[in-house]
Amino acid sequence: MNKKKIIVRILIVLWLCLIWGHSLQPSSISDRESGAILQFLIKTFPTIFNNESGMFIVRKTAHFLEFMVLGILLCIEFISHVHGALKSFLVPAMAGLFVAFIDETIQLFVAGRSGEVRDMWIDFSGVLLGTLITMAISNNRRSKRR
Repeated sequence: MNKKKIIVRILIVLWLCLIWGHSLQPSSISDRESGAILQFLIKTFPTIFNNESGMFIVRKTAHFLEFMVLGILLCIEFISHVHGALKSFLVPAMAGLFVAFIDETIQLFVAGRSGEVRDMWIDFSGVLLGTLITMAISNNRRSKRR
């Protein structure tokens, strides 16, 4: 196994720890984190983030971005193992969906948290975008080599 694969696998494990670690936080800690980010955004963009919907936007954007990075990492990991565009897309996408399912299930058992189907769809959308971006970059690099 080459160094790149080892590094990507370590990054995936660390990223899963970050995602699931956030899900294991009680709502009071999660609210404090999101609140600090929201306060920064209110100061920076007061016309956009000056109401109650700001917290919703911060939380859902965090979900999406966490899982977009996961989609990128999973695609990098699986793109050389599977052959064909459909499989190169489906394997990381389904792995990401499984992670999202586990993530929301974890939240069912944490004080003040809830697992939500809506969040699973947001997470999965992030995985899909990350996977598509990675595949597009990979295909572009391959076509330039030819």
